[in-house]
Amino acid sequence: MTQETDHLSLWRQVEKTPTTAIKPADVDGQKIMTLDQIYVIQLATELFGPMGIGWGYRIEDERYDQGAPILDAKTGTLIAQEQTHTVRLVLWYRWQGEKGEVTQFGHTRAVYRTRNGHWKTDGEAPKKSVTDAIKKCLSLLGFAADVYGGKFDNTGYLQERQAETELEQAEDYDAALQEKRDEFKAWLEKQCGGFGMIPHPASIQKVLKIQLEQLPRRASIARLDEKAQQVAGEKLNSAAEEAINKLRQARAAEKAANETPKERNHG
Repeated sequence: MTQETDHLSLWRQVEKTPTTAIKPADVDGQKIMTLDQIYVIQLATELFGPMGIGWGYRIEDERYDQGAPILDAKTGTLIAQEQTHTVRLVLWYRWQGEKGEVTQFGHTRAVYRTRNGHWKTDGEAPKKSVTDAIKKCLSLLGFAADVYGGKFDNTGYLQERQAETELEQAEDYDAALQEKRDEFKAWLEKQCGGFGMIPHPASIQKVLKIQLEQLPRRASIARLDEKAQQVAGEKLNSAAEEAINKLRQARAAEKAANETPKERNHG
């Protein structure tokens, strides 16, 4: 499949986000990951060209919408209403010689009551709404798809992206990569050795299943190829099988030792 016919070509280039471009935030009591606006703007510029030439936007609509009503706690009468700033923004871009457009809305609380009961007016609400709409438009093209898709809520994915970011920003890439591979080797040896400390075959199988599920992510962090990953999987399986066999042999020996002479003769 050529780049011209691969409809996910752009998406694959922009879907993964470095951990330096995100940060946790508390929005109305909800824990979320926020995306750095400069990161996506710079990435769009790298791919499409300078804003205004390779890509840009226009505002199709702008307004203030009435938000939640604020009622008097004693009488229940309407005191005021919050205000939300809204823009409808069209983002255009040039890709492989063609011009495309996507549309999204951006919203920002402009006048609202805080948790402490104080009224606040955000004078930068229009700017924030534009930024919100730009990021949403770019997300439709695949920009930071892992953030918007909720992958960063997964601890394993977050660790993988953190490792990728460290490698990309390392002054000595080869040394940093070797460090990740040494960490993988140490993890593998620890897991293989740990099977001997588990007292039940069924528990060994459960632990093995978890380790095999973790293996692809850990191998990806160390940038190991498919063959190296397969070898690591075989080591885990062999170590687990060896530990199970030792448990069975020990139990057989214990059973034999506890048998009476009559039982042994009968056997």
